[in-house]
Amino acid sequence: MRWQGEGLLLDVRKYGESSALIDVFTASLGRRIGLLRGAFNKKNKSMIQPGNQLFLTWNSRIEESLGVFKIELIKSRYHRISEERSGLELFNLIRVLCSTFLPERVDFDELYQKTIQYIEGEFSAKEKFRKYIEWELHLLKCLGFGLDIGKCVVSGSREDLKFVSPRSGCAVSGKSSIGWEKKLLVLPDFLCSSNSVESPSKADLENGFKLTEYFIKKNLQPVRSFQMDPFFSLRNRVLSLKPL
Repeated sequence: MRWQGEGLLLDVRKYGESSALIDVFTASLGRRIGLLRGAFNKKNKSMIQPGNQLFLTWNSRIEESLGVFKIELIKSRYHRISEERSGLELFNLIRVLCSTFLPERVDFDELYQKTIQYIEGEFSAKEKFRKYIEWELHLLKCLGFGLDIGKCVVSGSREDLKFVSPRSGCAVSGKSSIGWEKKLLVLPDFLCSSNSVESPSKADLENGFKLTEYFIKKNLQPVRSFQMDPFFSLRNRVLSLKPL
């Protein structure tokens, strides 16, 4: 079996004396993990930096086996990603979520494109966090746990959307939420299609982090055992790395 295509390098784990297992998010076949021989030689070492775009050739006797990769560098991104600590930390969070929750060999083309757009984008600090929260929501959607935040689940109104029901993942308007506010999750203004928010406040970003954290824990933790609390403690500290 042979396959060729391009992908985003997510992770590298040493395997044996000179080889590594590389985890890549591909444009057509989702996540793929395979063996890269001579991973740390002069030719390959500079290419296997997370965030780099690679041209991949995968070979195996049978489709179900681990298989062996050969790689060529399409685009180096690591130095650009690591220029700013908050940007690097957010990218590392994306890597962890992809490697942990995306099943192998399943096409997630839309999420792949969103991931590349996020990495390639030129954003202000606040906008980078906003885009990251939107990316997490898209991850949930691609895995079958999308939120319905386009209209109020009670009234059907698309106006004055203020909260999200933790039970259903649906939006609730300000009027329909009266008396229930403490039991609902705050819906950030920048996620409301009826609102135009050019620069989200830090409070809005914090509420966005709380919203996606709740539904990732609720829906994804049962799928795969994962130490959620340390991950989210680190994730929430990223907001304090740079004044917003």
